[in-house]
Amino acid sequence: MKTTIPIKPMKTETNYEITSPVEHPSSPKITQKLFRLLLLNAVCPPHNNQGVTLLEIVIAAVITGIIAAIGTPSLMGILQGDQVKEGLDRIQLALQDAQKQAIRNSKRCTIMIQQKTGDDHFSVDIQNPNDPDNQGCLGGIKRELSNKVDVAMTSTIANGVPFSFKGTTTEAGTIVVRPTRGRGQQRCLVISNGLGIMRTGIYEPSASESTPSADNCKKLTES
Repeated sequence: MKTTIPIKPMKTETNYEITSPVEHPSSPKITQKLFRLLLLNAVCPPHNNQGVTLLEIVIAAVITGIIAAIGTPSLMGILQGDQVKEGLDRIQLALQDAQKQAIRNSKRCTIMIQQKTGDDHFSVDIQNPNDPDNQGCLGGIKRELSNKVDVAMTSTIANGVPFSFKGTTTEAGTIVVRPTRGRGQQRCLVISNGLGIMRTGIYEPSASESTPSADNCKKLTES
């Protein structure tokens, strides 16, 4: 008689070890790449890149042209205004320096504002600069004006602005600096007879004037 002994199958236990992705040396890089990809998709969702149409190009060109047409005159006006102001400042600094040098050296100094033959710009210089008696009337001041500005003055100082050894002058006059092209802002300088006080301002020309007038030099400030 045979006896059978039932054999129970052995159960094997499988232990699964859950490891943190942070502990894996390569997991931070993968996590960062995945995070960047998800962020990029959230900000810029993928779409079919079909390029631009001709209509879109035309609209962009029209908008660019409108912006350029609006901005260019304003930019040109600003540049012209800066050149006019710089020109008047150079004239004023030269006249003030000559006035001081005349007093310091006890000599007569005459300053010319003219456009020399062959030049396309105005310059500030001493009358008869080759004369030894006129040396030392101007220091190291830049005397050339931009070729983008024009200078007009009354006939009283067309031949020069004289300063005596006391710093006084016998000639009163008005100097106007304006753009050579366009109708930009004009600036002016008025020299008074006697003490030679200089005043600057914005010049507002009248329609009927032929030469600059001190009355049209507005918002004057003593300097």
